[in-house]
Amino acid sequence: MKNRINLTTIQLTFFIIQTQIGVGILGLPSNVFSTSKQDSWMSILFSGIVIQVIILMMWGIGRRFPSMSLFHYSTQLIGKVAGTSINIIYIIYGVMVASLVLMYSSAIIKMWVLPLTPKWIVIALLTLTAVYIGKETVLEISSFFVVVSGLIVLLIIISFIVMFTYPVDWRFLFPIGHSGIGNILRGAKEAYFSMLGFELILILYPYFQHIGEKKVLFSVSIANLFVTLLYTFLMVVTMVTFSPDELLTIPQPVLYFVKSLYLQIVERIDLFFISLWIINVITTLTSYLFLATEGCLITFSKYKNKGRTIYILLLSAIASGVALIPNKESEIDLMNKAVSQMSNVTLLIIPLFLFGISILFRESGRM
Repeated sequence: MKNRINLTTIQLTFFIIQTQIGVGILGLPSNVFSTSKQDSWMSILFSGIVIQVIILMMWGIGRRFPSMSLFHYSTQLIGKVAGTSINIIYIIYGVMVASLVLMYSSAIIKMWVLPLTPKWIVIALLTLTAVYIGKETVLEISSFFVVVSGLIVLLIIISFIVMFTYPVDWRFLFPIGHSGIGNILRGAKEAYFSMLGFELILILYPYFQHIGEKKVLFSVSIANLFVTLLYTFLMVVTMVTFSPDELLTIPQPVLYFVKSLYLQIVERIDLFFISLWIINVITTLTSYLFLATEGCLITFSKYKNKGRTIYILLLSAIASGVALIPNKESEIDLMNKAVSQMSNVTLLIIPLFLFGISILFRESGRM
């Protein structure tokens, strides 16, 4: 792994943060509230706890094979044919998530900023930017992620301004626990899908093994904690800003409460906010194209001479093509459900299976 000695815990933390924070940040409050109502913030916290448990499992298998990514040790644990099949599943998963990111982000951009611009142009601009970043090394990608992460602070500042300038009603948070444990858990499932990105630890572990296994766990855990608290904070701000009836009808409540702000120095602060959000979309898109590209480079190693650039161009073209297919919101929702079901396999079933195999047969990649 070239340049891995230069990678730091901060880079790993922001790599995960920038992957987790993406399209879902705008629609998360509405999606979770439709299920959990005033207990939506509890659903997000519970989702963060579940994700932390999954992170521990992924870290557990990573520390057994510190110099390998999932694409390496899958074939070592269960054989070349079965391992290659698992690798292909992850490659398809990366492309599908990238397609879903393009679908939702292009729809929001057309709705709020560029209503007359053809969808394919918006998708092409997002994809080409992600390809330009994703074709670089992990060192360069993670360094870029660290730099742009400072923009998240602006998002938090804008949310605080809303709380202190907009007429909020804290009574909308009560009564606590009234929705019931069942609805809170169902809301947690909605939040969980919007917080995907932590699974990149399966691919990034060998690049960061030199910082020590405890620091790897600490970095990813800090990233998850930050994203969980950020989403919980935005959920609370949204809930006290809009009434329950309004939240059920507004698709992107975060954008609507930002639009309500009036600052003399910025006429359309919602457009400024979307500009910051697009950067998070591109970083998420870059991460999943990176995941799929890594899978191709390792799985189809005999074609490795074709290079990272060729693979990422091919995969991004497929993702863009798939993103252009849906023309109705119902079709996008169908794709969303398919990716959600596939994430259960790639984030839970396969890692747990491989972890169990490694323990049962005492397999390890340690030197």
